[in-house]
Amino acid sequence: MNITQEIDDIITQRKRRLPIVRNKRQQIEKIKECVQRLELICQEANSGGDKYGELFKQYPEVQERLRLINTKEFNDAYIKISEILKKLEIRFSREEIHLSFVGRAGQGKSLVMQNISGLSGSVIPSADGADCTGAKSIITNRNEDGVSAEIRFYTQSEYLEIVNRYLHEIFDSDKFKVTSIEDILNLSILELERALDTSSAKKQSLYVQLKKYIEHSTELRSFLGTTKIVPEEEIERYVAQYSSSNKEKKYFLYLGVKVANILCRFPYSECGKIVLVDTIGLGATALDLKKQMLETVGNDSDVILLMTRPDGQRPHVEQDDIDIINDIRDMVTAEYTRNMLFWIINKVSNGVGRNIDGISEVEEQINRMPDFPIAKKLVVDCKEKKAVETELLIPILETLTDNLPKMEEVLLKNAEKYLNDLYKSYHRLAEQISLAFVSSIDQDIRREFSARIDEKIKKMTNSIRELYISDPYGRLRNQPCEKLKKAAEEKLNKILTRVPEEGEVLMLLNDGTINQHNAYEVLTDRIRLDTIDDFLELNEILDAMTLEMKQYIAHCLADKELGNLNALVSVSSQEAESWLSEFLVLMEENENYKCIGQAIKKLDDFKLKMESFLIYRIRAHLDVIDISLMPQAPSLRGGLAEKEALASDIIFWLEHNLQIAYREIKKELEPLYTYPNSALWAVVKDFYDRVVYSRNLQNGNDVKREWRYLYEDSISVIWKKEYEEYQAKRGISEGWNALINEIRKYDNVKMYDFTNEEVQ
Repeated sequence: MNITQEIDDIITQRKRRLPIVRNKRQQIEKIKECVQRLELICQEANSGGDKYGELFKQYPEVQERLRLINTKEFNDAYIKISEILKKLEIRFSREEIHLSFVGRAGQGKSLVMQNISGLSGSVIPSADGADCTGAKSIITNRNEDGVSAEIRFYTQSEYLEIVNRYLHEIFDSDKFKVTSIEDILNLSILELERALDTSSAKKQSLYVQLKKYIEHSTELRSFLGTTKIVPEEEIERYVAQYSSSNKEKKYFLYLGVKVANILCRFPYSECGKIVLVDTIGLGATALDLKKQMLETVGNDSDVILLMTRPDGQRPHVEQDDIDIINDIRDMVTAEYTRNMLFWIINKVSNGVGRNIDGISEVEEQINRMPDFPIAKKLVVDCKEKKAVETELLIPILETLTDNLPKMEEVLLKNAEKYLNDLYKSYHRLAEQISLAFVSSIDQDIRREFSARIDEKIKKMTNSIRELYISDPYGRLRNQPCEKLKKAAEEKLNKILTRVPEEGEVLMLLNDGTINQHNAYEVLTDRIRLDTIDDFLELNEILDAMTLEMKQYIAHCLADKELGNLNALVSVSSQEAESWLSEFLVLMEENENYKCIGQAIKKLDDFKLKMESFLIYRIRAHLDVIDISLMPQAPSLRGGLAEKEALASDIIFWLEHNLQIAYREIKKELEPLYTYPNSALWAVVKDFYDRVVYSRNLQNGNDVKREWRYLYEDSISVIWKKEYEEYQAKRGISEGWNALINEIRKYDNVKMYDFTNEEVQ
């Protein structure tokens, strides 16, 4: 597959991902709107407004709790994930792969872009070490001849914002703030220069640029808010600061250009659908260049190329270049830059800026930086068109086709992490609302649901009691575990089959053994390990039994007809371990549920393992085939010269000693077959005792009170329909109830990943 096809495949894959990201953005917008409605109610709770006045009169505790709700954590998480999803949506919407050039001014970015695109210096301004690029340019490889450009100008409001930023930055205030083009034209140069802090070189430099905006606003006025299609020969006057043929001829239209999209056919036929994105070099006189560069990297970049041209007199890595990489890393992650950021070292062999003699020193400095987050460093003579193609373009294209799909998976996983942060913050809000709502439940509603609560607690605890009293663990408590017994006896019988054939023993004797006992030891070492590994496989049976026990208990807690606690947990009780873990988190988050939490934790942590009751016993009976532990080694005739006789002796002693091991292990196993059932019974009984009789010594609550607290706190969730009917009878605001229901609707962790695009 060629590069062009691979790039097409990447773009196709992006299009498949686009609806997923777009749907997720729409989802979180709905969630944000829900939180905004909540914020309005919280504001009313603080201001004493009329909309929910009756609600607050009826339930003053709701008002008080709403006053304490803070949505900042959620809003911060929302802003972050919104930015990430917006960038992903932009990325997956692109019809091309974007290569963005960054770096200080005068390092050769424009020169490289010329050589890749085949465009001249009149279209892509460049000059040795000079600040010549005026506007951001995007150069698109298209499958047709001819050169043209789409010039998109700032809107008037964007243009005014730029001028105001210069005014604010230079004069540290909004004294000279402008609201129209007329205001710009009416700015007094004399007054501005009187107010200028001439001791600041930075402010003087920015003032030079501001003066251009003031002096050329008349010229630019008619272009603002427009888009122009221009031919090749006219492009220069829109993107450059001066003519490529005559530096004395200045251009100023670039001041109003937001972006110039230049279309042409690239000379290298395998480029495929790629775009070159230029940025104004850092160190130029314009304002916010670093911010603009980072925005370009964040929004318009798939591959990033850092251009540097080392100083020929003092070759070294510039701190500015390191800072650029660190800034980009912080924006797109170190993993991304490690795969998609290329450090291009511009090698100048002769003429102005010759630096070839110092290139090795710069490379060495880069090599000394441990784990520096770049994909590759490429040393290229950027004046040479062929070198740019073979030593820069092709290696980058080959690397991007390998790495970019993986990096987009990384970006999605990174987005999922921030989606999870959003869920956590939202979940905490939802819990606060639940508490606020619960606080409104007065004695009447507690009495209304009291009988239901008593019934649920009784059914739940009785069902757990039934597990250890009768079926299944009471009935099986002292019975052998038939599954374990059958499997263990199969493992036991394998012991007698581990005696090797004569041929295998002879092969070992012929394979450089030191003496006859060495051969015997090699065989016994292997048999012991194989035997232990065999019995460790029985852990699968014990794991299944443990999981089944946890499923029984989870059923008692969660089932609608029993404890009915499934409403509090997002996963099904059929996934016993996940259900218990999530329920445990819920219990640990509330001081009122300490006893319940401890009971759940002990149950959740329980493991039934062969290592804890059987393996060490089996191991003890394998001493008989362990020369290091035998008081006397077995008697083996002759030396290695009598190999057949020696093999016969080795087989005899292996059979003899394995028979001993077999008999002893069989005796050891018989009384232990009841252990799993006894252990599981004990766990169930312990769990019952803890959920019925335990007490929290710190606050004096017993577990029975904790269960009542839990059910009372969760009335609106466990008995959702009945609760809403009751509240409706009490005249609670429909708007309030609708909001509560919507808040609960979005409190579902499954809505915050990329596998669930639509809110149910």
